[in-house]
Amino acid sequence: MKFRLSDPAPYKIPSEHQLSYRPAIKIAALYCLFSILWVILSDKAIEALTSNVETLSTAQTYKGLFFIVITTLLVFWLVRRSIRFHQKSLAYQRTLVETIPDLVWLKATDGTYIACNSKFERFFGAKEAEIVGKTDYDFVDKELADLFRENDLLAINMRAPHSNEEVVTYADDGHQETLETIKTPLYGAKGNVIGVLGVSRDITERKQQEERIRHQAHFDSLTNLPNRFLAQHQLEQFVSTASRHKHRVAVIYLDLDDFKKINDSLGHATGDKLLIEASKRLRGAVRQGDTVGRLGGDEFIVLLDNISTADDVVPVAENLINCFRHPFSIDGRALLLTATAGIAIYPEDGEDRLDLLRCADSAMYHAKEAGRNTFAFFTSAMNRDVSRRLLLEEQMHGALARHEFRVCYQPKIDVKSGKITGFEALLRWRNPTLGEVSPGEFIPVAEHTGLILPLGEFVLQEALATGAAWYNEFQRELSMAVNLSPRQFRDPNLISHIKQSIAKSGFPQHCLELEITEGVLMSGHGFIEKALDELTDAGIIIAMDDFGTGYSSLSYLRNYPFDVLKIDQSFVRDITHDQADLELVCAAITMAHNLGLSVIAEGVETTEQLALLADHDCDSAQGYLISRPMEQQDAKQMLEERQTYTLS
Repeated sequence: MKFRLSDPAPYKIPSEHQLSYRPAIKIAALYCLFSILWVILSDKAIEALTSNVETLSTAQTYKGLFFIVITTLLVFWLVRRSIRFHQKSLAYQRTLVETIPDLVWLKATDGTYIACNSKFERFFGAKEAEIVGKTDYDFVDKELADLFRENDLLAINMRAPHSNEEVVTYADDGHQETLETIKTPLYGAKGNVIGVLGVSRDITERKQQEERIRHQAHFDSLTNLPNRFLAQHQLEQFVSTASRHKHRVAVIYLDLDDFKKINDSLGHATGDKLLIEASKRLRGAVRQGDTVGRLGGDEFIVLLDNISTADDVVPVAENLINCFRHPFSIDGRALLLTATAGIAIYPEDGEDRLDLLRCADSAMYHAKEAGRNTFAFFTSAMNRDVSRRLLLEEQMHGALARHEFRVCYQPKIDVKSGKITGFEALLRWRNPTLGEVSPGEFIPVAEHTGLILPLGEFVLQEALATGAAWYNEFQRELSMAVNLSPRQFRDPNLISHIKQSIAKSGFPQHCLELEITEGVLMSGHGFIEKALDELTDAGIIIAMDDFGTGYSSLSYLRNYPFDVLKIDQSFVRDITHDQADLELVCAAITMAHNLGLSVIAEGVETTEQLALLADHDCDSAQGYLISRPMEQQDAKQMLEERQTYTLS
C-alpha cells in the first residue's frame, strides 16, 4: 500500500503510557469476555439438559471447577505469550545495541550501572553482570571517575544531552582511544530524570587525521620545520609579547647561496636531501626556544625572542653562517654550501611582522651584494633603498599600460668608415611621480618582480617595428640590437615569441641582434644552448654583452654560438691613459677575430678612444661620442641627415 502526503498516517506511535499498560489491558479484556460468555452459555446449557435441582447443583459445582481450570490455562497462555513477546523484543534491542561499534551503557541517577554492551565490558575489563550495580569508582582511578561523574551530573542537571572528549585506556589490553561521549538524560513516566544513557564513539583516527592536516598546514613537508604561515604567526606572538614586556625580537632572514646550481646540476632529489641536512644544522645552531622556519625554496627564517640588544644576535648569526663551513655528505658526494643572512630588530627596524620581514630580506640582499657567506644588520640607508624599491614596484605596475615606457635608440658605427651600421634598442621610463628613472634602477626591480617579461616583449616588438619601418624607408639593412635578461631566457615561449614577432614585423631576421650577458649562461641549463642554436639557425645574430665583467666569459665564447663580442665600457673608459686596460682590449679584439667574431666597443666618449680602437682593428663602436640614446624621431632624423659619423 502506498501513502501520499495527503493520506492520514497509517500508524500512530503509541505513547509510553499506552505501551506500559497494553499487555495488561489485553489480558484483562480477554478474561472478562471469556467469563461473561462462560456464565451465560454454561447456565443455559445446564438448564437445557436437566431440570432436577440436585443435578443442577452438581452441574454448577463442576462448571465452577472447570471454569477455574480453563481460566487458569487461559491466563497462563496469555501471560507466557506476552513474556515471550517482550523477551524477543529485548533480544532484538540487545542485538541492536551489541552491533553498534560504540560503547553504550545505562546509569541510574546515583551513578550505578544498570546495563552496558560488550564494547563497554572491554573498557572496564569486566562482564556486564560484574558491572551492574557498581559505579565508576570501582573500576577507574578517582580522577577519571570524578570526570565521568561530573559529566553525568551536567546531563542530569541541564536535562539535555552533554558531550565531551576524553582519552581513555582499555582495561582488557591496555590500548588507548580518544572517545567522543554523549550523555543523554532518561525520563520516567512523571517526567523526572531516572538515569543517563551514555554513548562513546572512538574518534582516535579522526583526531589523528585532524592532527596530520594541522601539521601539514603549519609545518614544511620536507624539513619538518615551521612553514611560512606558522613562522609568521610565531613572529606576531613574539612581537606582541615583546611589546608588553619591553624587550626586543630579532628576525634573521637566511638564504642558501647558489642553491639553484645544485638543483640544476645534481637534480631536485639531491637538492631536497641537502635542504633536509641544512635544516638540521640550522636547528642545532640556535638557542633553546628560538624558532627556525622554512619560508620556501632555499629561504629560511630564524626568530630570536627576548633579546636585550642587537649584540645578543651576533653569536647566533655567526653560528648560523659557520654551521655551513663543513661540507655536506650527500649520496657519497661532499657538497660545499654557504649561507647569507639579513637581520632586523624589533622595534628599531619595524613594529609589525611585515616591516620586520621586509627589512630582514633587504639586509640579506645587501649582504649578498657585499660578497655572500656573511650576515648584515638592517640600516637606515637600507630603509631608504627599500622605500625607494617599494615605490618603484608600486609605480611600475600598470606603467606599461599607461604608456610610460618608451624605446630609445643608440647608433653603432663602423670604426674605420664612420658609417652607421645599426642601433641598440634601450628601454626608458618616465613616470609622473618619479620623473625619469634610470634603467640601472628599474631593470633589477623588473627582474625581481617578473615585469621584465612583458617589458622585454614590448622592447622587442617596438624595436622590430621601428627597424622594419627604417628598412623600408631607407632601403638599408641596419642591425637592431635588443637585450635579453636572464629572466626572459627562462620563459619557455621566448623563442617562439621572437620568431612570431619577426614574422609579424617584416624585419629581416639576419639584422636582429640579441645581446645576452653572462647571467643568462651561468645556470648551465641545456635548454639555453638549444635556444641559442635555434636562434643561430634562424639567422639571428647573438652577441655577448658586457664582455670582461664576468668570471667565465672565455669558456662561454668557446661553448656557445656567439657572433659578436661587446667590450664593456669599464675597459674602454681608461684605454687612453691605462696601458693595462689597453692591452686587455687589444687582446680581446685579437681573440674575438681569431674566433670569427666581430667586436663592438661600448662607452666610447672621446675621439682619442675611438682612434685607438680604430688603430687596433675594432670593428664597431657606440657611446656618447657618437650619440646618446635618442627618441625614435631623432634617430630617424639622424639617418635622414647623415649616414656616417665624421671621424675627427
